[in-house]
Amino acid sequence: MFRILRRLRRDERGQAMVLGVVVMLVLAVTIMTSVGIGQGVYEKIKLQDAADAQAYSLAVKEARAYNFLAYTNRAMIVHYSAMLTLMSYVSHAVYLDRTIGVAAKYLQYIPGIGAVFTAVKTAIAAWKVTVETVSRLLIPVITALNIALWLAQEAMLTGTLFDLYTTKGHGDVIGKTDPRAEVTEDMDSGQSFNNASVSSLFGNPSDINYSNAKNFLHVLDDGPFSSSPTMGMDPTGMLTRGKLVTGNKLSDPNMAKYRLLMGNLANGVRRPWTAEGQGPILIGRRWEFRLCVGIGELRIRKTADSQIKSFDENFENNRKDQLFASDDIRIEVRPTCFLFGWSDVFRLRFRAAADNRGGFHQEYGSNKTDDHHPWLGITPFITSDTSFVSPRQNHFGYPCNLIVLGKDMGAEKSGKKPVYELENLKNNAFMEGSGDGKYNTAENNDEAIRESYLDMTWEYVGGKQDGYAADFRQRTGGMMAMAVGRAIYHRPNAWKEEPNFFNPLWTARLAPVQTHWDADHLKWLVPAWEDSEWLIQGINY
Repeated sequence: MFRILRRLRRDERGQAMVLGVVVMLVLAVTIMTSVGIGQGVYEKIKLQDAADAQAYSLAVKEARAYNFLAYTNRAMIVHYSAMLTLMSYVSHAVYLDRTIGVAAKYLQYIPGIGAVFTAVKTAIAAWKVTVETVSRLLIPVITALNIALWLAQEAMLTGTLFDLYTTKGHGDVIGKTDPRAEVTEDMDSGQSFNNASVSSLFGNPSDINYSNAKNFLHVLDDGPFSSSPTMGMDPTGMLTRGKLVTGNKLSDPNMAKYRLLMGNLANGVRRPWTAEGQGPILIGRRWEFRLCVGIGELRIRKTADSQIKSFDENFENNRKDQLFASDDIRIEVRPTCFLFGWSDVFRLRFRAAADNRGGFHQEYGSNKTDDHHPWLGITPFITSDTSFVSPRQNHFGYPCNLIVLGKDMGAEKSGKKPVYELENLKNNAFMEGSGDGKYNTAENNDEAIRESYLDMTWEYVGGKQDGYAADFRQRTGGMMAMAVGRAIYHRPNAWKEEPNFFNPLWTARLAPVQTHWDADHLKWLVPAWEDSEWLIQGINY
């Protein structure tokens, strides 16, 4: 018996097994730790990709909406220029009919060449009828087309607003990038904006998507102010702009800004022939004839003009806007040919206009005849009113959208966990108490750090075991990602150009998360944000 015990005591077989068990335990823990860390990194990357994809996707929608406004506004300007050209043809045709046409009426009786003047008179009369008929038909059609473009602008705004604010508007960008990602609850109100209705955007200023929608609209001239607690009953300003179709009073500053802006833009793109006229003597829109006979000089000047004019509502019984065109003749004389000034001898005006009272042909003095050119006036359109007060703080007038996503990593669940999560070691704590208690401090206990205590689950994600950490785990599921998308106006080599809705130069970018629009949300999400606010105040962008 004692011999056997002595042999067993001296026997060294089996030592490797004991060491192997210990090493295998350490190796298993190391592998599972690596797998857990790798899986966490992988899930975080996917979640951040989903947040970035959604933020960029919404920024692309905003940029596309703004570019659509620019293209449609440009189309409206082209249409106004076309209407001015039509009215120029009308005034010029009236001029030809009342001058060359009248002369040909009498010259047609000259033997031999009378047939030529008869043909001229007939051609001018036919041309006058043609341009008047075409103008009467096309001007109302083009005006209706401009109204249709305005309605398309409003539809684009409403659709983009829907995309920014509602669940369906998110599309499937998040789900395709990370199927496990979820749009988190509002960090302040606790209300889930994932299922919010469109009607709630009128009175829920605490919602992240609410601020996204308001950031998109506040760039509009009639959009909500960025400091406004709500967006009101007309968030896109459509009802305000719609008054142009009916009210259209120049004394109303909201109406005057549209009429004057679009009128100036349309006047600025006129062709030279439309704007001031050009052409050969007698039949052109602008020419000059001089004759000096020693004792005096005769000058006949033909001038032309076509433009959009805006009148006060009290002018001639509220005539409002006009598509105005004129072809005028002035005969002047002066003693000698060089020494004295000119004196008017005769003036003849050939003018046409289209307005909301039916238009006119004004031929002599103040007489207006032939009221058959109706024009509604400047139709509504959307313009911008970017603010450059504290430009870095206000993003240079560029809208931002903040996306906050979470993912259920089991932080608040006690059910089935992945095999690599070593929750059982924490629960069993089979080595707990074997140390000397040196590290069992209050601070370590708050951080869930204890001797012989191993927990590879997400139960303690978020840091300290306080109300904030528990709330964070409950709302996010243990993992969170944020991203900010921004629509940026950029003309190459001209960054200082103010953003506008007349040049399609809007693009989408991802922006730093440090955005003042949602500072309250960020202070909750990142406590260090508020702690360091004194340092970064004034340089956030």
